[in-house]
Amino acid sequence: MPNLYYNPKMKKRVVIAVTLLLCLSAKAQQQEKVIVPKAVALAYAKQTRSEDGNPGEHYWQNTASYSIKATVDVKNKMLHGSERIAYFNNSPDTLKTLVIRLYQDFFKKGANRTSLVDVDARDLTDGVEIGRMLVDNKQLSADAAQKQVRRKGTLMYVQLDDKVLPHSKADIQIDWNFHIPEHTLVRMGTIDSTTLFLGQWYPQVAVYDDVNGWDIHSYNGLAEFYNEVADFDVEITVPQGFMVWATGEPVNIQEVIQAPYYAKYQQAATSDEVVHLITQQDLQQGNVTTNRHTWKYKASQVSDFAFGISDHYCWDVTSVEVDKLTKRRTVVGVAYNAASPHFDKVVDVARKTVRSLSEEMPGIPFPFPYMTVFNGDFGVEYPMITNVGADPSYEMTVYANSHEIAHTYFPFYVCTNETKNGWLDEGLTVFLPEKVQTQMATLDEGKRNTAAFSSYAGLEDEPAVITSTHYLDRRIYFYLNYAKTEVALRMLQTELGDALFKTCLIGFMERWKYKHPTPYDFFNTFNALSGQNLNWFWYVWYYQQGGIPDLAIDKVTRETGKVQVTVVNKGDFPLPVVLSFYSGDKVVKTITLPAHRWLEQHNKPITVSIDSKEDITSVTLGNEYIPDADRSNNKR
Repeated sequence: MPNLYYNPKMKKRVVIAVTLLLCLSAKAQQQEKVIVPKAVALAYAKQTRSEDGNPGEHYWQNTASYSIKATVDVKNKMLHGSERIAYFNNSPDTLKTLVIRLYQDFFKKGANRTSLVDVDARDLTDGVEIGRMLVDNKQLSADAAQKQVRRKGTLMYVQLDDKVLPHSKADIQIDWNFHIPEHTLVRMGTIDSTTLFLGQWYPQVAVYDDVNGWDIHSYNGLAEFYNEVADFDVEITVPQGFMVWATGEPVNIQEVIQAPYYAKYQQAATSDEVVHLITQQDLQQGNVTTNRHTWKYKASQVSDFAFGISDHYCWDVTSVEVDKLTKRRTVVGVAYNAASPHFDKVVDVARKTVRSLSEEMPGIPFPFPYMTVFNGDFGVEYPMITNVGADPSYEMTVYANSHEIAHTYFPFYVCTNETKNGWLDEGLTVFLPEKVQTQMATLDEGKRNTAAFSSYAGLEDEPAVITSTHYLDRRIYFYLNYAKTEVALRMLQTELGDALFKTCLIGFMERWKYKHPTPYDFFNTFNALSGQNLNWFWYVWYYQQGGIPDLAIDKVTRETGKVQVTVVNKGDFPLPVVLSFYSGDKVVKTITLPAHRWLEQHNKPITVSIDSKEDITSVTLGNEYIPDADRSNNKR
């Protein structure tokens, strides 16, 4: 999801804390280990996870395989589906209950919602209608009176007569339908009369993991998702003339589009050239699709499946070599309304983003063979497809699309829990594409997030970053998950240096690819791979509640050929000390000291001296990439 916290009106809500809540120096040094909850400590004891940040010797993870057939009734805005799920219990536990997610119960009358947008009353329904349901060929009644099935929030609890034993599987069959929202867009719904984007659309087995067992957090419209890694075989039937763009490989594309367009597709899939596969002229002439109305997609080792449909979208396609060693390519496509501003340029934005992510930061070859941008509304990521709305600003078009594509790495390559730890994936996906964003547009997210954090830090009721995301409200959600966490990552990069930071990040990603890490696995991996005890850093940036960043120049002493500067930390964060010495407008020297110097000094003032043959006329502290709530005391 894109960063939406930049709202000038929110400045009125900022309350600078009168009393500093925590003493940095004393408490930071008390932290001899990262604080972990009971469930994580138990995972260490069971050796499903290791205290060095690795998956444990006995790590396990459940998986699933979905075979789905869906029909979209565009005129009546209905989706009818039938699915068969092979659910593999790889855990050592016997499962007496299956937990199924019915996300569209979010639109049920009376549902508990903490939504990004208000739900239009016209979209309120009775929720997902369940028809036939079988588990291991035994039919179950969805009637609550039968007590076989219980629904609460967006969850359906299925009581089993025949338990799912360890290292066995369950066969689940469900028929269902629901009304596609027409007036409310919360990550999915009706874009225009004949354009729909479908996310959270199929009954999905919830995650059962080694830390918390079943994930039973109901979808509230704000916090995002935590899904099991699965394989998908999906057939989507649409009306004549409609295209379908979806997660995975379009296995029967040759059958559903006319031969000239398939030839263009083949060309684009093997070339750096951008192919305007479907243009406005093509749409006017018609005859793009065949009389085959069922599109088939397959995807393996992904945590979700989404799709978009339209009968009037253009389609630009190219491909990018993402792995120079194997010459592997990723097909990159953009499906869009020709009237959407800047979307004719998005294929170039997408291509450059995929290449940069593969080669620069994080520098891991793009993990999936397809990447489609669907011009919908809002901004949200799914495996191999994103839903991104149009924006009159080219800069925000670049930001939104590069950010959503970066989510490929978090939470789809590294399958983090967005529902509990949204800051982990959002902070990283704000951070990862910053270099390529600056290359493509006049964007500087590092500078912008620093300014935002400097301004907002110290909210009276600001929770710690480690707070579970599902507890947050809209007021704090974006600031905490995006701005503050991005700044924390850059401060960590500054502390470790670019090379060591990247080594730790890649190490974490390779350890946990297609697995479910917790924040503690992230912290412990960086500790282990850096060879440093960074618990002081984790404490102040992730565990500390609130706090204000504020370094200041206390005094400057000038003697012949020598200048001495004393810096004090008036705030609650150990920050790097950057001092620039000027002779007139010329920078004579810049000195940078790492943040851990405040720990060595027990938070006492830091003094820096330089010898200079030139007359030092002024000294400045910090820069636009180091947060500081009060810059009035940063120059002498």
